[in-house]
Amino acid sequence: MRTAVWLSLSVVLLSVPLRGQTTRGLVDSVGYATRPEQMEALLPLVQALEAEELARDDSAVWAVHGENWVTGISPHDDYVYAGRVYWHLFRKYHAKTAILIGVAHKAWRWNEADRLIFDAFRYWRGPWGKVPVSALREELLGSLPKEHVVVSNAYESEEHSLEGLIPWLQMQRRDVEIVPILVPYMHWGRMDTLATELARALAKAVKARQWVWGKDFVILISSDAVHYGDEGWGGKNYAPFGADSLGHAKAVQREYDLIRRYLTGPIQGERLRDFLYTLVDSTNLRNYKITWCGRFSIPFGLDLSRHLASELGRPVPEGYLLRYGDSWTLGRLPVSLGGLGVTAPRSLHHWVGYAAIVYF
Repeated sequence: MRTAVWLSLSVVLLSVPLRGQTTRGLVDSVGYATRPEQMEALLPLVQALEAEELARDDSAVWAVHGENWVTGISPHDDYVYAGRVYWHLFRKYHAKTAILIGVAHKAWRWNEADRLIFDAFRYWRGPWGKVPVSALREELLGSLPKEHVVVSNAYESEEHSLEGLIPWLQMQRRDVEIVPILVPYMHWGRMDTLATELARALAKAVKARQWVWGKDFVILISSDAVHYGDEGWGGKNYAPFGADSLGHAKAVQREYDLIRRYLTGPIQGERLRDFLYTLVDSTNLRNYKITWCGRFSIPFGLDLSRHLASELGRPVPEGYLLRYGDSWTLGRLPVSLGGLGVTAPRSLHHWVGYAAIVYF
């Protein structure tokens, strides 16, 4: 949803780390929390507004499946819009290490496709201080085919999709460690190949550490849902049902249909492939059919989870929708939350959907 706030970067976008930098800077200091007091102000408000929905989660999901979830899908939009949805997943976050699977929003400008994007930073910034990048990253890079990865601090420094998850992770565990990975354009065949390779490398590394998936580490996928409307989208019309209350209702119903058809229940390769090509044109991956920004991160992250389960001898993970909302329906939380603001408008002509989905 970023249409107003971007960090100016005086770097050349090359497939090399930024010289001399060990800590990643911030792309967005408006939509995301940068100080502890912002998160501390946000949390009780979200808890109160979502009390009924959180109680429903407790009885329908957490009481049945426990709290050691293995994979999750989280939004990454402004906290004053999407904070109520983030919390449904992150309030049950416990693992020390998070494998982060993010959107490469700028892949079109980088001309990047068909390989996974890693960074080389030692730390990321969080409200409570630096967040270490796990040594697991180097092991994974050492195991993956060189032609299937690129290491670029420059790319990662422009991308906000994983940055928005850091404050929530650090709020739950001050000692959290991360492995950030971005997923640019790729067809299903390449995606499945890369997911298989990464699953094998990850399984080898976690077995050596005697880590338990869901207890010691999780896979966390970043994605907002539909970007809808006929204003503020770079001159494009993303309102196939119209930009009024009826169009909004139809678009939201389509959201629930997509989630039910492709993202809940047991993870299946065929459904992930169909999800990908429901969102993008199979003849030109740069063309949206339905404007979900996680059109690559979600099917990749879930396919990775499917293959990792096989490598670890576990059942295929099953998904459960915790919460769906959108910036128009949820509204804007009070702007007195320690300076938190917005990076884009909300109206029936410009709104974004959010889903929190958990897998066990």
